[in-house]
Amino acid sequence: MKVLLVEDVEESRNVLRAMIERLDHRVIEAANGKEVVKTALDSNPEVVMMDLSMPEVDGLQATAALRAISLPVIGITAYPETPSVDKAFRAGCDAYLRKPVDLADLGAALRRFLRTA
Repeated sequence: MKVLLVEDVEESRNVLRAMIERLDHRVIEAANGKEVVKTALDSNPEVVMMDLSMPEVDGLQATAALRAISLPVIGITAYPETPSVDKAFRAGCDAYLRKPVDLADLGAALRRFLRTA
């Protein structure tokens, strides 16, 4: 499966990319929310893994923009508060993971979308 990983912090992006690749999926990267729709259209991923807290265009805004092209989005954030979870689902996230992301949880989330891809 091809996963579009959107994360503005390079170290976090490297860790998440390694985890996704360990699960035998291909990774396409975007460093910010401004790149998301163009990168998604150019690379045709099956799922997007989106950091929700980014400068300029945050993950919530980018997720809403992705709804127009019907891509499933797994929101990720370091902020575990319930309002963050609620905002993620209202913006259109199909799943939600907290940082630090657990490999087993990531695998389960990706398998969910592998079945629907």
